[in-house]
Amino acid sequence: MKKRLLVLVVISVLLMIGGCNNNSVKKIKADYVDIGFGQSLYEGYNKVDKETVQSLVDAYNQIEYIGQTNEQMDYEKAITVSFIHNDQISGTLMIDHKGIFHLGDGTENYQIEPNSNIYEQALEIYNDLKVQYQMDKS
Repeated sequence: MKKRLLVLVVISVLLMIGGCNNNSVKKIKADYVDIGFGQSLYEGYNKVDKETVQSLVDAYNQIEYIGQTNEQMDYEKAITVSFIHNDQISGTLMIDHKGIFHLGDGTENYQIEPNSNIYEQALEIYNDLKVQYQMDKS
């Protein structure tokens, strides 16, 4: 009985000290996205098809990261994505070309796993939206 109690205490202490190392994001849903790059922001409502939005949501929900980093984000090349579900922001992601990112629910910078392509996906959607908005002005 004492051995079991000792093992339970040791496991509890280790979890309290180290925490549960969960290097993935809280899952979200979205009906549409707004995307910003630099000083410009484009609303994706009725401009980005549902499959593209879902693909970006899936990429977000699969984010795994190496851990916190002290490396600074390159804000000139950072993309900000606001995920909107039922007219409320369900998640926010700011990520730069080097894979440094932070989420809307925190200020810490993290390094994304190298196999993620969410930056490239978001940049492509941003460029498509930019073209659509420029065509709308013409």
